Amino acid sequence: MWLTHTFATDHYREFTSQGFRLWDAGWYQQIITAGYEQVGQESFRFFPGFVLMGRLVTQFLSGKEVWASLLVTNVFSLITFLLLYRLIVSEGGSARRAKRTVWVFSVFPASFVLVWGYAESMFLTLTLLFFLSLRKQNWKVAAIFACMAGFTRPTGALLFFAAISTSGFSLWRGNLKKRAEQLLACLGGPLGVTIFLLWSNSRTGENWLPFTVQREFRGGFIDPFRRAWSGFSEVLNLEADAFHVLVALFFLILLVVIWKRLPRQYFWYSFVTFVVSVSAENLNSLERYLMTAFPFVMALVILSEGKRIEKLIYPISALGLAGLTAISFLGIYVP
Repeated sequence: MWLTHTFATDHYREFTSQGFRLWDAGWYQQIITAGYEQVGQESFRFFPGFVLMGRLVTQFLSGKEVWASLLVTNVFSLITFLLLYRLIVSEGGSARRAKRTVWVFSVFPASFVLVWGYAESMFLTLTLLFFLSLRKQNWKVAAIFACMAGFTRPTGALLFFAAISTSGFSLWRGNLKKRAEQLLACLGGPLGVTIFLLWSNSRTGENWLPFTVQREFRGGFIDPFRRAWSGFSEVLNLEADAFHVLVALFFLILLVVIWKRLPRQYFWYSFVTFVVSVSAENLNSLERYLMTAFPFVMALVILSEGKRIEKLIYPISALGLAGLTAISFLGIYVP
């Protein structure tokens, strides 16, 4: 970021001069300081889990919301890496695979948001804790983390599909207490989203505002098959969204690897995340949305094991990371 600012022309310094206030990070920081209603209706597309954590930390940093958001983001990033390592080992992966996955994730091209004041690192931490709880079939704890994830990002609702596809899940077998706990684990993510929706409705008088505001940026829902067909024409005509279309195709390959090599809860969570992410007219930030479905990175490591490309992933990803950071900082790429 410093190098980009140093060599940027005056035209681009409109963006680089904002530093860590750029893009969604700036929105979160405004909400932390002033609140949703003061910032405006557009702010309601940002869910409050990260905001509340930022406000808590800001109290200890004399109101410095930028430093508070960066501290929260980076601490949760480190926790994410620790939990990812633990999850892979608990699923039978080797220590080597777990270590490689953590390193690949840390230099993944879209991973710069994990240090940039975004909510992704907090969401990933809660999601990984949810999957670890599913692994132990601790349904009550899984429900709590799912609810917190849904309160942090709307895609937390998609954890529903991971819960119902987990081995040992059944609403028809077992005693009443166990079935109730499993039901809570399913509904935890949607419940977290619903809580914020109800609160925003009461504050603004407009139903579904967090989603209707987001639609202005990403466009309306479009079925993924029609979006894929239009994506091919964008690639052929070298249009702006062609890059995102090619990324989507690459993640589709990784989805096949997840189906073949990982337990079903990882596949269905990744699958619905993929479908929701590509079912929009505007594919900006697609890389960030798909990165939050961490099984994709697990699949990338599995796909490359024992092949010539295994060691090339690190420098290739690192170059992509530096490149996306630079063009995001210049205002060219929307993270």
